[in-house]
Amino acid sequence: MRKKKALYKVVLFFFILAQFQFFTLLNLPTFTIPGTQIQFNPHKLSLLNPATLDAAGLSSASATLSNPRLSFQGRVSGAYAAGTSVITLATTASTFGDIDTNNLFPNDTVAIGVNGNIPVGTISATTIFTLKNALSVSVGASTNIYATQSGTLTLAFYTAQAIPVGGSILVQIPASNGAISGATSDGLPDTTSALTSNGFDLNGMTNTSVTCPNGAFAAGTLTAGAGGAAAPHTISCNYSGAVPVAAGASLSIVVGTVKQLVNPAPINTGHTRGVADTYSVNLFTKDGANGTGNTIESVDTRLAPVEGVLVSAIVDETLSFTVAGVASGASTYCGLAHTAGITTTATAVTYGAINSSYTIDKNNAVQQLTVTTNAPTGYTVYAQANDQMGKDGNTCTGSVPILAEYGFTGGGTCIRDVNCGGGAYSTCTHTTSGEWNTAPNGNGFGYSLANQSGSDATFLFNESARNFSARQFSDVENASASASIMTNTGVVSGSSVYVCYRINIPATQPAGYYFNKLKYTAVAKF
Repeated sequence: MRKKKALYKVVLFFFILAQFQFFTLLNLPTFTIPGTQIQFNPHKLSLLNPATLDAAGLSSASATLSNPRLSFQGRVSGAYAAGTSVITLATTASTFGDIDTNNLFPNDTVAIGVNGNIPVGTISATTIFTLKNALSVSVGASTNIYATQSGTLTLAFYTAQAIPVGGSILVQIPASNGAISGATSDGLPDTTSALTSNGFDLNGMTNTSVTCPNGAFAAGTLTAGAGGAAAPHTISCNYSGAVPVAAGASLSIVVGTVKQLVNPAPINTGHTRGVADTYSVNLFTKDGANGTGNTIESVDTRLAPVEGVLVSAIVDETLSFTVAGVASGASTYCGLAHTAGITTTATAVTYGAINSSYTIDKNNAVQQLTVTTNAPTGYTVYAQANDQMGKDGNTCTGSVPILAEYGFTGGGTCIRDVNCGGGAYSTCTHTTSGEWNTAPNGNGFGYSLANQSGSDATFLFNESARNFSARQFSDVENASASASIMTNTGVVSGSSVYVCYRINIPATQPAGYYFNKLKYTAVAKF
């Protein structure tokens, strides 16, 4: 008997519930039960037309910043005049985001007041940095310093429920309600005292900076929020396809395709260097356009911008320069085929006894110069002689002999610098080459060059279709500046030239021991 009564009660319950289903088909509003604060929605009882319920079914959601580095925001320590290039940061922690230079790197671009787009040169201390270009306009104390970090934000997720025709996707991105610049969409990084009130700057974006999912999605509304938890930036993608977006669809949204999203600066209190400030980005699917209507699904994902890591190293400056002797033998240097020749060393070119009868083996000698350097703008090797070749080292005053081919002012007897052609002493100098024929057409001491490795010789023995193009050595006694014989505008490894010395004298050259001293100087341009 008891079982029958229980069965009657169950049948009666479902009979009464069925009567209410006809009322739920009507478009009845939600109302408050009299005498209480309880709101009642008749659709909640409907088994025939249930109300849409909020859900959290979006899955595999991710948020990726193309540039996750925090922006820099600090202030100057005091007033600075135009022309200043060394800046010191203010260090009052409660007023701004950055009170040291740990979040500022060389070549970052900073704006200091109205002085914009200035690259940072060096970071010299924890609160001091140098600008590559000085301030063009003076700034007052506490003027803001910005170094913006920006990029795109890519949101990817899967739907668990369909998005209907006319529905939308809503994105909420944190905005700052305490922006130092006073705006949340002016392109300047923002910072406040707490993560809950800090956020990203929308940088004046419009709908063109939002790429909605492929298909029949189009950007709906893009609104800069006032900031804080209750007023984020909002972006919507509207769906106008012919059929709903199916459950299980893989969707993505890119924010910042034309103008980029500006990352926040570190919060000004409670932030630890190297520990990310974590921000929540909210994703919703809606059954109405422009992010309105009932929520179908939702999910929160996280962004974690953090300071960048400056990896630096100093590469030592290197310069290797060698002067090497060349042994005698059957070789060709500067177009001259030596069969025996003169053996030189690193410190001496010894001709021995010579006379006016010229031969290649007796009157020509060779040394090799080699340079290696990592100097970014290259190097130059200069050559200079202390004087012309004086008898017993006597002084050869001036540049031109006044007696025959060997007598100089003051009585000096010398083997003159080469005149490349005989007669007038004008056909070659220490900077201008002249033809000194294979059978020498002039007397004196001079040199030519040939590349052994690389192409750094200042001039070549066969330039201008010559047989032996030669120059004099720069003469210190005659106040001649050093002359370049090797040069390059970049780094080199083992660049090498042959210096081909030649001597020729007239039959009347007084007997004796003649010499001068050459100096080679390698200068790297770091």
